Amino acid sequence: KKAIKTTHVNVVEGPLLANVIGATAPYVMAQGVPEDDLFLASPTQMKEYQTAKMGYTSGWDAYQVGTEGAKWAYDTMHWHHVTTFADDYAFGWEDVGAFDKEFTKLGGSITKAIWPPSSQSDMSSYVSQIPSGTQAVFTELLGSQGVSFYSDWKSYGLKTKIPVLGFTTTVDQSVLATATVTAATGTNSYGVSQYCTDIPTKANQTFASLYHSTYNSWPAYYSEAGYTKAEILVDALKSLKGTATTEKKLAKAMLNVKITAPRGPVSITKTYYSPVQDTYICKVENKTGSARVVPVKTYKNVPPQGLLSVSTWTSTFTSNAKGRPT
Repeated sequence: KKAIKTTHVNVVEGPLLANVIGATAPYVMAQGVPEDDLFLASPTQMKEYQTAKMGYTSGWDAYQVGTEGAKWAYDTMHWHHVTTFADDYAFGWEDVGAFDKEFTKLGGSITKAIWPPSSQSDMSSYVSQIPSGTQAVFTELLGSQGVSFYSDWKSYGLKTKIPVLGFTTTVDQSVLATATVTAATGTNSYGVSQYCTDIPTKANQTFASLYHSTYNSWPAYYSEAGYTKAEILVDALKSLKGTATTEKKLAKAMLNVKITAPRGPVSITKTYYSPVQDTYICKVENKTGSARVVPVKTYKNVPPQGLLSVSTWTSTFTSNAKGRPT
């Protein structure tokens, strides 16, 4: 409120956590200020996009990632019995819900759903709950949670027995620090995401190389998301000849931008105010002592609903925003 009412900002580049986005975005847009969010976190947020036409997410939607990951797991890897492992709040509910909906539609089943609290950093007691007979684990975790998970997965002897398919935030360069290389890399460690560090395109190789030379680390999903937001805003400002004082015109210009980001082509749908973009299946590999996320399969131009019909996506999205998927 201080940023809007006192500082009078012209645009908000959205907050990080799903629960914060869900609270912030409707307020910001209702005040006539454009917001570019990181994640489509709630139906209320999307409804405000559609009503106010002052915002959108350039980041991603759980369903364009989760459903493609589910299909790959079922069709390519032939995993038909999978354990899910995710934070027990809206972000985890949506991520697992997306995977669950497509996976069970194809004929797969969820062996067990494990829900650590979002505030829990030590994953050991939860990793120990993974059933020995499960074929794989689909996991969404944040930051230090992912580091703990990979470490425990290895120390409990699961690394060679049970493969992991990590969601965007789990198989992320910010999680895969040097200290976890031996735990996270190998034939059983995969990810599904809208961004992999080693995408071989010129746009990404230029971005990743410059990022590494500047910060001495490889870019994470969060880094690329912020860079893409900046690209969209700069392109919109160029189209307005640098004028940002009319917020409605700025919002319209941002919505109309189509760019080739490090992650690939990105455009914003005018129906759901969310990105259409590529989704990647990645493998975690050890490259000169550093864990890197390398794409092994690309799904082109995936819409916000992923592989679901619009009606199924809408009802599932609404239901999972309120609680765990059933």
